Amino acid sequence: TKAKLDVKGPELWETEIISTEVKGSNIPFVNQMMDDMQLAFPVGNVYDTLMGNIPIVPSKTYYVDEGIRITRDIDDNFFVFSRA
Repeated sequence: TKAKLDVKGPELWETEIISTEVKGSNIPFVNQMMDDMQLAFPVGNVYDTLMGNIPIVPSKTYYVDEGIRITRDIDDNFFVFSRA
């Protein structure tokens, strides 16, 4: 998935989906076909056409240090990002 990330402040991010690509399948010939085609579905354009806007998903950072960031979305899902 490709998305636009807008940092609104030190604790708030807003994410807007641009496109998504399906990779991998548990059906062997479909898997190879999809890898060869490399199609990206323009999710953002579809939302804009059908609804008149692209949904923006806010995420709030609850903890951050040099190696880890913990954020939460509007549905109270937690996401943990770490440096490798």
